[in-house]
Amino acid sequence: MRVELAPALILHRRAWRDTSVLVEAFAREHGRIGLLAKGARRPKSRWQGVLEPLTGLALSWTGRGELHTLTDVDAPRRYRLSGHALMGGFYASELIMRLLARDDPHPPLYDSLIALLDGLDAGAPAIVALRFFERDLLDVLGYGISLEATSDDDTAVVAGGRYLYHPDTGLRQARGAPGPGEVQIAGDALRGLAAGRFDSRADVRAARDLMQAAIAPHLGGRPLKSVATLQAMQQFAAGTDTQRTARGDPT
Repeated sequence: MRVELAPALILHRRAWRDTSVLVEAFAREHGRIGLLAKGARRPKSRWQGVLEPLTGLALSWTGRGELHTLTDVDAPRRYRLSGHALMGGFYASELIMRLLARDDPHPPLYDSLIALLDGLDAGAPAIVALRFFERDLLDVLGYGISLEATSDDDTAVVAGGRYLYHPDTGLRQARGAPGPGEVQIAGDALRGLAAGRFDSRADVRAARDLMQAAIAPHLGGRPLKSVATLQAMQQFAAGTDTQRTARGDPT
C-alpha cells in the first residue's frame, strides 16, 4: 500500500536504533498510524527536526501491517504552544493514542483536534478548549454524553437545572446528593458544552469534572502521563509562590 501526502499530525516520536525514529501519527483519512522514519536522526537528514509532536504535516508512506515506512514529508506546521496550552496538546494526543485503535479513520475527530490546536495557538484557554475536544472524542468512541436530555426519562436539560452523571447510567435530574461515582453538573454547563460556549468559570469547572468522569472508565486505571506532568508543574508553581510569599518577593 502506498499513501501520498496525507494530512496528518505527529502525536509522539521516539528514537529507533542508531539513526531512525518511530513516529505515531494521526492522519485525517487513515486514523492512527505507526511510521518508521529511516535515518531521520542523521545530521544531514531532510527530516531532522521536522517530525516533532504536535506538528501538522502531509505524510507519505508505504507498507502494510502495524508499522509503515515513511517516504516523504511536506508542509510542516508548528504550533507555538507553551505552558498549559502545550500540555493541553500533549493531553489530547495521549488520549488519541490510548483510546483509538490503529488504522481506524475518524475525519471529524481529526478536524476537532486541529481546531483545538488552532484555538490553543490563538490563545484560547486550555481548560475551555479541551472540553469540546473531549466531547467530540467520546462521541467518536460511541460513549457520547446526552447533553440536551436526561438518559432516564428523556427530559430536556434546562438552564438553572441540576443534574447528576454516572458513566454507567448517564445523565439524570438531581433529586438529592450525588451517589457513589456520580458527578453533579448544572444545566447551564451542559448547555454550554453542547453549544461550544461557556458563560462562567463555574460551568467550565463543572464540564471538566464531567468529562473526566466520562473518560476515566476507558483508560483502564492507567493514569495519563500528560496529566501527571501538569499536576507536577502546578505543584511546583504553588511551592514557588509559597516560597516567594515567605521571603516577601514580588509575585
